Formats: sequence, C-alpha cells, structure tokens
Amino acid sequence: MGTGRVLAGVLAVVVALAGCGGSGDGGGAGAVTIRFAWWGSDQRAKITNEAVKLFMAKNPGIKVVTSTAIYDAYFQKLATETAGGNAPDVMQMSDRHLQDYAARGVVLDLRPHEGKEIRTDGLKKEVMGLGTLGDKLYGLPLGQTAMVMVYDPVLWEKAGAEKPELGWTWDDYFEAAKKVSDHTGRKVYGASDFGGIESWFKVWLSQQGKGLYAPDGSLGYTEQDVVRWWEMATRFRKAGAVTPGEITAVNPAGSPVARKLSASEFQPDSTVAPDAWKAFDNDYALAPPPQVGADPGLYGEPPMLLSVSARTKQRAAALKLADFVVNDPEAAKILGMSRGLPANLANRAAIAPTLTGAWKQVYAYEELIAGKVKTGPPAPPKGAGTLFTLFDKYYQEVMYDRAAPADAARRYYAEARQVLAG
Repeated sequence: MGTGRVLAGVLAVVVALAGCGGSGDGGGAGAVTIRFAWWGSDQRAKITNEAVKLFMAKNPGIKVVTSTAIYDAYFQKLATETAGGNAPDVMQMSDRHLQDYAARGVVLDLRPHEGKEIRTDGLKKEVMGLGTLGDKLYGLPLGQTAMVMVYDPVLWEKAGAEKPELGWTWDDYFEAAKKVSDHTGRKVYGASDFGGIESWFKVWLSQQGKGLYAPDGSLGYTEQDVVRWWEMATRFRKAGAVTPGEITAVNPAGSPVARKLSASEFQPDSTVAPDAWKAFDNDYALAPPPQVGADPGLYGEPPMLLSVSARTKQRAAALKLADFVVNDPEAAKILGMSRGLPANLANRAAIAPTLTGAWKQVYAYEELIAGKVKTGPPAPPKGAGTLFTLFDKYYQEVMYDRAAPADAARRYYAEARQVLAG
C-alpha cells in the first residue's frame, strides 16, 4: 500500500542507506550475513535498525546489513538487484508489486514454513489476505493501517470551518477547505489536491461498494467513475479549496502540508511518525475521510508486507528475522506503530498503554473507526504498480488544465486495460 508522492511528503521522507551490523553489534566471527531492505522515513530507519540490533543480540550467529530509501527509489533499486539475482534476503514488499515478484520467482512461498519457522497464529486474520496469491503466502503483514486525513485544527477553527467527524461528506470537505483558503488569502490552502492519488480514489470507490480490481484481475470500476473523481477534484481546485498544480507537484521539500502550504492532506495512518507533530508546529489532528454515503470505505489492511527472497542462501536466518520482526514482543516495543498497528494482536495490546503523542492519536483514530473497517482485498494483479503511476500521470494533465477530466479519463482507462491485459 505504498504511495510515492504521499510518502515523500508529510513526513519529509529522505533517501538513506543505513548499515547495521558488525562484530560489535551481534555479528561475531563466522556469523552468516543477511540483508534486510525497506522503504520509509529516516525515523522508520532509526527505529527499525534498533530492532535489528536487538535481533542480532539475540542471534549472535547472524549479522544483518540493512538499507532503506524512499518508495520509488527503493523499488528502482530492488528491480536492479533482482534482475541481477542479488535480491535482499528479507525485503519490505508493496501489494502493488507482490504478484510481479512472485511470478518471477523472486519471493518465497511462506506457506510451507507457516506454524514452524514463521508463526501466524497470533496475527490478525483480516490483514493476512493482502500477502496471498491463491493458496500461497508471499508476504507477512507488517501491521494494520487505514486511510486518515491529517489537518491543522487551529487553522480550521480560525477559518470557521466545521470540525471533520465520522460521517461527514465530500461537500462538507469542500466547504471547509474553501473557508480555510479564503481565510488565509490562499497563502495556505484548505487541502492538498487529492485527484492524482489512486489510494484515495480506492477509498472513494469503496464508499460506493466498488474496488480497484475485480476478482478476475480486471478493473473494478468504470471510465465514468474516473471522470466523476477527477471532476470532483477539479471542482475543489477551481474554487481554490485545494492546492494548484505548481504547489501539488512533487517537491524535494515535501508535500504541501509539510511545506505549510496546505491545512489538510490524506495519507495512511502508518506514515504518522512520533515526530510528525513538527510539520504542523504541534497543531495536528486526525480525522476520517469524507464520505459519499453511509460507508466510510476504509479497509483494515497492512500498509506493507515482509517477504523473504526465494534465492537466499541463508534461508533459516532470513526466516528467523522475518518471524522476529512480525512476532517478537520486545521488537514490537521498539517498532511501535512505525508500520501501523502491530499485526500480532498480543503485541498490539501490549504496546497500547505505552503510546504517546502522534502514535497515541493514531491508536485512538483506529479505535474510532474499528467498527467500520472492512477486511482488505487480496494482492492486486500484475501491473497494479504501473497503474498507480499512470493514474497520477493522467491526472496531472487535468491538474495543469491541459486536458478535461473526461478526455484524460478516457485515455487513462484505455491504457490501464491494456496494461492489465499484458
């Protein structure tokens, strides 16, 4: 469930390479060496490396070398490594890429190891589906996440915007965002433009009983659905309720919210780091997304998966690390909610009383929506990663007024069907 523009945004994700290991860190002479790679923020890297150090202390015969990058750079590097037969032994995996890597024999089917080297009996069953393809298990859930709207409550109140609550509508969002933009003279917009992000389109579809994909792997929505979504985003933009294209576009300084040019933005709640408050000068709140009808359209699904290389020469060590990251209670205390609510229910209950700040707020948000969250769909078909990029590419033509929503949607939909057809 990774998002390029979003992950590079609110939390000011940076490209980083982190080495962890060595004789002083638990990897003694004669230790086997494995590689562990993931994408995410520098905060996630710091936390994950602390957990890896604990793993090596508990397993002195295993040395772990780690690396991390932002989402797009991570998968560019992973593609190069797998093409050369040099994939990391343990790797963070996106649902949009899972089927492709499984089809090419890159990731290991964990089903034969389930209940043995890999324990799944304590994991929340509703988040297990995303890592499966048929009867095979290619990815372990690294947590549970749901989509959330982050916003500046102080600015909203000053602008006279209504507080967002469960059950509010897209029209409510339009009015609130426009009030913020008008109040600031458009120095700060009420919302970041959401039109090009497929993840939010997915929530909007879910609110209407639809999904991104049908069971047979074809598109689960119509061309007209895309038109309606992009027309709604255009209505927001033309009214000045959301950021214009030059602000919305990818910027190394972060998303519009991170640059203090927007007062609200959608993102997975798993991307909310302990220091996320800094981006909002400590004025920070979470709210459910606006709705089309009675259904908020929210899924409870892992924000990312953990896979093991099918070609690893150190399978036992790689499986041990994967099980540790997902199930070890001491690791859970270190990892906290850096990848959403822990998938292991015992670990989830154990860390809840220890949460503070932004993570405590995320936990409260998950409790608020708990009764409304649906079980997530299985892994999407091959080509889903391409469609994620195409969706934003075609919306940018709309965002910059180079194409009408209907024209861009027609061309996007045709190309999307070709991609899925192979």
